[in-house]
Amino acid sequence: MPSLRSMQARYTTAATMLLLLLTVLGGVSLDLAIRYRVEDQVFFDAEQVAAQWSAQVRGGLLPHSTPTSTSGTVDLVQLVDARGRVMAASPDATGRPRLSTLRPPPDDRLQRRVECRPGERCVLLMANRVSTAPDAPVVYAGTVEPPLIATHRLEYLIAGAALLIVLLGGRLMWSLCPAEQQYRLASVTSHELRTPIAGLRVQLEEALLHPDHVDPRDTIRGALSATGRLEAIVQDLLTMTRLRGGQPAPYEPIDLAALVTEEVDAHSGGTPVELYTAGDVWVHGSRIQLIRLVGNLLSNARRHAATAVTVCVGSADGRAVLAVTDDGNGIAPADRERVFERFTRLDEGRRRDAGGTGLGLAISRDIARAHRGTLRIEDSPRGARFVLRLPLLDRNAIGTRRLTRTGRTTADRTADRTADDR
Repeated sequence: MPSLRSMQARYTTAATMLLLLLTVLGGVSLDLAIRYRVEDQVFFDAEQVAAQWSAQVRGGLLPHSTPTSTSGTVDLVQLVDARGRVMAASPDATGRPRLSTLRPPPDDRLQRRVECRPGERCVLLMANRVSTAPDAPVVYAGTVEPPLIATHRLEYLIAGAALLIVLLGGRLMWSLCPAEQQYRLASVTSHELRTPIAGLRVQLEEALLHPDHVDPRDTIRGALSATGRLEAIVQDLLTMTRLRGGQPAPYEPIDLAALVTEEVDAHSGGTPVELYTAGDVWVHGSRIQLIRLVGNLLSNARRHAATAVTVCVGSADGRAVLAVTDDGNGIAPADRERVFERFTRLDEGRRRDAGGTGLGLAISRDIARAHRGTLRIEDSPRGARFVLRLPLLDRNAIGTRRLTRTGRTTADRTADRTADDR
């Protein structure tokens, strides 16, 4: 027992450290994205105000109006001549020294600038050279750096959220995963996550080493894409851990035919789906988990279908049967069990969806087992045919539940009318 506990502790620690790495990478990407978004909005507003003042100067007027922007954040505006004298200023910039010594050249009249002075918050501003004339004045428009990015408040918030995620994730790993499962999970997960983590690291390092040659927008887009894939993998792993750990879920009588119909309608568009149902098919289970299972099967079928997907819901031998068939290339018999393993993705699957996690079918089979059912790939004339079988709910139990609900509803309505009469 002590050795088992020690093994569980080691693998829980390894899984928690992996989750910590993911949250740190995600936090850094989120921090960069928020900072860039805030700064970009300030520069955009400052550019608008600078353009307004420059237009007035070119028209022969000396600006005296209060700066206006879409968000109202630009409050520091100055018109500075070629000798560095402030010719006009907004109320908040009046009496201040010139906002910047930057004088854009004639061939690049609009430039961003961050001015930082000792003991003061930095100023984000746009420098707009009014014209290409040698003695053309320059309009400086901007504002003091917002507190969110001027301080470490944003980092503290992100770090607190990341710490909470790591603590909850570590506790979940310890309580739900036996030591042997943690070993396999850590081994397979570390291998699968290596590529997106390496890609994310390369993008961030390149942005730091070559800031003048890397577009921040492209870096943030790539980082967010990699972070999104990492987040999807972690979310699917947590879902699988809860299912395999036996965490109870609220069960209820569910009309499987109605649930499948709703899911098909909710995912309309793209590859057409032909739906066939044979009356009411009732099962006992978790609605949210069955929705996830059906959604996974529909998404998988549409991804591999050539022209259409066929969905059939019925019953046979005391079990509810859901069959989802696509008309694609199908799955070789040797791979029919392998596709239900974690992170298993066949070559065609990688080609059709490079951003998938490889966990959808594994989660779907776990959901089927949690409902005392089966999920298999069966023979089909063309394409792949996924068949889900679940125990049928007894019709007498359904009738009793309906009667109980109807009686309760009638009683409630009677009580409501009595209350109204009073």
